[in-house]
Amino acid sequence: MLRCGHFLIWVMLLLAANVGPTLAADLPAWQNWVLKIDVLRNDGTRESGSAVRIAADRLLTNCHVVRNASQIAASQGRSSWPARLVSGDAYRDLCLLDLPGSPGAPPPVATPDEVRVGQVVYAVGYSGGIFSASKGHIKGLFTCPCANGKVIQTSASFSPGASGGGLFTATGELAGILTFKSRSGSTFNFALPVGWMKQLSQLAPSDLVAGTPFWQNPSRSSGYFLAACDLNAKKKWRELSALATDWTLQEPADPQAWMASGQANLGLGRLREAAANFRQVLELDPTHAEARWELQKLELPPTAP
Repeated sequence: MLRCGHFLIWVMLLLAANVGPTLAADLPAWQNWVLKIDVLRNDGTRESGSAVRIAADRLLTNCHVVRNASQIAASQGRSSWPARLVSGDAYRDLCLLDLPGSPGAPPPVATPDEVRVGQVVYAVGYSGGIFSASKGHIKGLFTCPCANGKVIQTSASFSPGASGGGLFTATGELAGILTFKSRSGSTFNFALPVGWMKQLSQLAPSDLVAGTPFWQNPSRSSGYFLAACDLNAKKKWRELSALATDWTLQEPADPQAWMASGQANLGLGRLREAAANFRQVLELDPTHAEARWELQKLELPPTAP
């Protein structure tokens, strides 16, 4: 899995939330839905990743997992099947694989309104080539130039090999495809919206996987949130404040733009301005648990001596 070296995202406090199904109860279903991908590249190197079943004979994975592949195999337990690239969108970093002869049914898919900040989620994939599931929360939902869905930031951790795996809600719906993560032990990771897969069936095959994914170079052109995360990680609060000002002017209805402004103002010690930013986030998205949590911390009365 390619990791985005630009994303060293600072750790925020986790929200308290209702606990979903136990890991033990979910493991059998997750193992049926998420498969391991083994790739032999044209240069002779081998690498593993993950994929999610979206039909009896179709898998969804990241294009960077199967880039320059001469052979692709998918496995589940002791069973293995040859897979074939059907189509892909390198910029969105999603590719469809054909997997004939593999038994199984896909998971239910979450609708966009079922995915919200603060929600409990599970990152499921083959981290280091070993099946694993990690619990966390959704920390942010970001609009990018890819359109038709929001990139998900989550504290549910995963490691190399889990790219292409699934991000599931506590009730078992597929919410996103695990894709890129931060370095240095950060608990902040990113998943692509499953809504993007609807466009893949209309694309031409394999030659589309050679390009660069949108997340690989953080800039305003690839999405304000990528540049904002980079500045936030480096604690460059003045630069983040300037970026957030531009972001809120260009996209005033985006709650994450105001969230970035609030984080910058917090870093600069402008607490009143930060509180106003977080209130604006909640006006745009009343379910935004991160903004509510930050606002509650700012509005707590001082502790008595």
